[in-house]
Amino acid sequence: MLFDSHTHLNLAAFDEDRDAVVKRTLSSDVYMLNVGTCYQTSCQALDMKNKYPKGLWASAGIHPNHAFSFKKDANEISNILDTIEAEDVDDKFKILASDKNISAIGECGLDDSYLKDFPEDLKEIYKKKEREVFRDQILLAKELNKPLILHVRDLYEEALDMLQTFWPEARGVFHFFTGTKEQAQMILSKGLYIGLSGVITYSQGYDEMIKSLPLDKILIETDAPYVAPVPYRGLRNEPIYVAQVALKIAELKNLDFEQVSKATVNNVYKLLSI
Repeated sequence: MLFDSHTHLNLAAFDEDRDAVVKRTLSSDVYMLNVGTCYQTSCQALDMKNKYPKGLWASAGIHPNHAFSFKKDANEISNILDTIEAEDVDDKFKILASDKNISAIGECGLDDSYLKDFPEDLKEIYKKKEREVFRDQILLAKELNKPLILHVRDLYEEALDMLQTFWPEARGVFHFFTGTKEQAQMILSKGLYIGLSGVITYSQGYDEMIKSLPLDKILIETDAPYVAPVPYRGLRNEPIYVAQVALKIAELKNLDFEQVSKATVNNVYKLLSI
């Protein structure tokens, strides 16, 4: 058995065959956490959890790129994400997040890479808004006593500082971790988990960091439909491909595949209290 701790079967890439993918995944003995990125996709994740109560869980979150609008001005279409509108942790989101079938808050966090092409004045405004939305989700997770699914690109130290400020005892996972061994140790020192994705199959650049991680703090994920692991690179990613991530970890840590699969499943159970 395996557990894909971060997938997005609620996104448009699965509109044509969503049910078939879910059934194929569950029949392959792979469980899933379906992660929300905005209010709409979080509602879809909850709907899927209600439809498939065994083997599929849901989270509700506002991804960093939903914290601000991508429209630079009213007359300019400047980004493929131009239609994204800003979201807040408002009453309707809080009601959704409070549902008993929402197991975690996120994905949420810090990612300034989306702002690289913005004018400097807008960039600072949007950075401030992004951090406010992240703060509000930390506080909501604390209030509801639900773990955080953290999307952080490069800004690991700042994210940890915010967690220390607003919820020092936070439970959560830094999903799709691509940081250094030293940054990983900072995260582990706070009792948080590290999520590893198919990107670790692309090169040897993450090998030493992975070797340094204790097995009881690793989660495996696909981030489907994105970043399919080798040998499926370039294809639409699916939760069943999480096996390739487990195989890579087993290889690097000189462990049996079964050891990695069992440990990472147990780690998700502990994180989500299921």
